[in-house]
Amino acid sequence: MTWRDLLESKIKDKGQAAVARELGYSATTLSLVRRDKYPGGTERIEARVLSLYGEVACPFLGAPIPAEQCRRISHSPVPTSNPKTLRHWSACQSCPHFKGAKP
Repeated sequence: MTWRDLLESKIKDKGQAAVARELGYSATTLSLVRRDKYPGGTERIEARVLSLYGEVACPFLGAPIPAEQCRRISHSPVPTSNPKTLRHWSACQSCPHFKGAKP
């Protein structure tokens, strides 16, 4: 699924204004992007769509998870109260999807 397909799917589910708010862009910007009329590059919009709505193949779980969940787990403080969560967090620290910096 391309980032544009992902964007269209979310807009269909939530509406353009809601998705624009979630992405941090105006509804007008999304409208222009959707119609291929946006005058600037779409790389930053693409990255934001994939970051917010994309999936990551989690090696620890052996299944895809939402990118936002991946980021939340990997960037959280060390979870010392739950052994399973700690193992997952520890695996995240050496995962190729881990960017190392707080989002």
